[in-house]
Amino acid sequence: MILNITHLKNLERGLSLNNKMGKYLFVGCFPGPYEMGMANLGYQSVLKTVFDSPQWRVERLFTDTGIRTFEKSIPVAEADIVGLTLGFEIEIFSLVQLFMDSGLEVYANKRAENQPLVLVGGPLASLNPEIIAPFADIVFIGESEESLPDLLTAWEEAQDLDLSRQETLFYLSRFPGVYVPRFYFPMVKGSIFKGFEKVGGVPERIQKQRVDVSRFEVFSHIYTSQSFFKNMGLMEINRGCSYRCRFCAGGAIYRPLRQRPIEMVMKMIDNLEKFTSHLGIIGSDVLSHPQWEDIIKYAIKNAFTVNFSSLSAVTLSRRREYLSYLVKCGIKTLTLAPESGDAETRQYFGKGLDDEEWTDLIQNIFQSGIPKVKLYFMIGKAFHSAEKDLDFIHKLSRKINSKHQLSVSYSFLVPKPHTDLENMKSLSFLAWKKERELFETGLKKMKIRFSGESLRVAWIELLLARADRFLAQEIPNLMKQKNGLVFNQWKTVLKKMGREFDEWPRHPWEGDLYPWSIIDNHERRL
Repeated sequence: MILNITHLKNLERGLSLNNKMGKYLFVGCFPGPYEMGMANLGYQSVLKTVFDSPQWRVERLFTDTGIRTFEKSIPVAEADIVGLTLGFEIEIFSLVQLFMDSGLEVYANKRAENQPLVLVGGPLASLNPEIIAPFADIVFIGESEESLPDLLTAWEEAQDLDLSRQETLFYLSRFPGVYVPRFYFPMVKGSIFKGFEKVGGVPERIQKQRVDVSRFEVFSHIYTSQSFFKNMGLMEINRGCSYRCRFCAGGAIYRPLRQRPIEMVMKMIDNLEKFTSHLGIIGSDVLSHPQWEDIIKYAIKNAFTVNFSSLSAVTLSRRREYLSYLVKCGIKTLTLAPESGDAETRQYFGKGLDDEEWTDLIQNIFQSGIPKVKLYFMIGKAFHSAEKDLDFIHKLSRKINSKHQLSVSYSFLVPKPHTDLENMKSLSFLAWKKERELFETGLKKMKIRFSGESLRVAWIELLLARADRFLAQEIPNLMKQKNGLVFNQWKTVLKKMGREFDEWPRHPWEGDLYPWSIIDNHERRL
């Protein structure tokens, strides 16, 4: 369903992208609906960065607002640069569908001289750029606050020099963090990834970019009741994480932990206060900020209700005094992630806390006045069955009285590039299915509310997470017939490539080189 754009515009407050004139047009495409895009701080941050670039104007596009830009109904093909921020593998389908619907050539190597340059960044780009490679002219690796303005300026220079598309891309490839897939040719033999042949002059590997967060404010600039978070203003107080959870893609992307100074955080709160009384604090581990109490006191003093992106159970267990502040913030549900019901597996994952410490922490949470706790688990683990998760949940539930509510959310363990589990062999699809049935049946018997990830979507995520560009380039052909989630179509594609649909996603590569080894994470060399 296409939303009423005029109605959405009338509900927005804050930064107006219409108020900027510029020689060049950047269309910021979000691979999802409007409500999710406006709740995505990374997407808003990119919009503001381009808006602040002198020669550029910026417009938006969402999957449910039509095939022309949100601001002035301009065809996407008239942009100078089309930018996308991808967070998850499944969003590649949205990227392809967007290009197909808007008339923009899907494959980068087939785009004409006069078509926009397609720039893709975000978490997915920093995990495995090769599954984006067929569709992106440029993949940006890492954090873009510092580099994006320089990249836009370099593109302007290329226009002034009247460079061709190929020459422009070669010119931009010298910038840190810029990966231009057309200049790199992957070499694959069976299940062995042998590296890349490269066009002379491009970097051997792409250095992931990290910024000094104390130099950049990151907070919401456009506010709307139609956002998923309903008028909430978001701000990032830190980036990265001090914990090294073996499965965590976020930790692999954003380490090391970096804190914003308290003065900057308070300034961001002051800016948000002009438009909202609802504050969302973003960070990999917000409780780790050395002046967390001062931040919360300042927010409460300014009459904000406060929510958090994630809270570390380990940190909260060590700092029980923080619970009283969470109550004052208006928190009604606290979300924590044990991930596993087995203490040894939690220790291996890097989650910490034994069973007794978890029980004690959750009892403390309820006693503090927070009535609901949601626990995240990963199922389909090769380390133990879901029975141990159920035993753990059962022990916790016996300690809870009827006034309190314990709920569960689960996803499947999908090994991600650059994590310690990147070469782990996953369980089979059938084993995943049995685990899900066991887990859900056990939760129903305990009368515990739960929600979970789609098994079909999770398997496609597993298929794509460690894939190469040869598989990714088949996605447009699949989507001309269905939505990319049809197993039989994928089975046909993989069979043509000499890969088994039931086995290849579980452990795609032998050896110690992978498609994502093009990224320099200071651990491997091609």
